[in-house]
Amino acid sequence: MQKLLNNPTEQDTGASKTRRARGLLIAAFLLAIGAAAVLFFLCFGARKNYSYTPDTKILVYHLVNDETYGPNEYLFVREADFEAQLLELQAQGYESFFADELYEIKKGQKAVVITFDDGYLDNYTKAFPLLQKYGMKATVFLPTDMIGTEGHLNEAQIQEMYESGVFHFGSHTAGHTNLDGALAPVLDDELSRSKDAIKAITGVPATALAYPNGAYSDMAELFAEKHGYLFCYTTNPPKEPYYENTALPRSYVNRDMPIEEFRALIAE
Repeated sequence: MQKLLNNPTEQDTGASKTRRARGLLIAAFLLAIGAAAVLFFLCFGARKNYSYTPDTKILVYHLVNDETYGPNEYLFVREADFEAQLLELQAQGYESFFADELYEIKKGQKAVVITFDDGYLDNYTKAFPLLQKYGMKATVFLPTDMIGTEGHLNEAQIQEMYESGVFHFGSHTAGHTNLDGALAPVLDDELSRSKDAIKAITGVPATALAYPNGAYSDMAELFAEKHGYLFCYTTNPPKEPYYENTALPRSYVNRDMPIEEFRALIAE
C-alpha cells in the first residue's frame, strides 16, 4: 500500500522535471531568437547608410545662359562663368561623378557631383558642349511631366545626352511636386511615374532623386527608399561631416558668383 501511495509522487516528480527541462529549453530558444534579432538590428536595421564625405562637393545649378527670363535671374549662370568654374574644378584636382555614383568615390578622393535641376533646354545647348569639352560628368534631375514642354529638354535630347556618357538623369518627381507633407498616394505616384518615364527614355531606372525645392519629410525619405532611390538630394548646404543618403546636401551656384567665392565653396 505504501508503494502504491508513493507511485503518484514519483510520477509527479518525473513529470515536473520534464516540464522544467522543457521550459528551460523553450526559454533558451526564445532568448537565442531575441539575441539574434537584436544583433541583426544592430548590424543592419540601425546601420546608417552613409556615402557622403566632406571631400565630396555636390553643386546645384539650374540654367547656363547669359540671357535671363522670369523672376529668378539668380538661377541663370553665365556661360563664361560656368566654363571658368569647370576649369577651377580641374585645376583643384576634382574628379566628376554622377549623382548615382557616390559609392564609387574613394575615401579622401576629391570628388565633385555637378547637378542641374528641372531639365531646362540650355542644359543641352549650353552646358552639354562645355562639359564635353572638359571631360566632366553631370546629372540632370527631371520633373518628367515637363519633358518636351517649352524651354525644357525633349526625349531625343535626353537620349543623346545619356548616350554620350556625359549625363545621367535622376528624378525631380513627375510634376515638380513639393513632397513635404505629401501623403502616401501622392508619393507613390510622383516617385514611380518619374522613375518609369526616365527608364522609358534611357533604358535605365533612376536611382537618384532631388526633392523639388529641397522640401521633404521623413515619409518622403521612406517612400524614396521604397521606390529604389539610393541617393536623395536636398538643397541644404553642407554643415555636417556626414549625411544619410536620403538627405544629401548640395551647394547652390548662382549667377555672377565671383570665382573667388566659387573657389571658397569647393574648398569648404
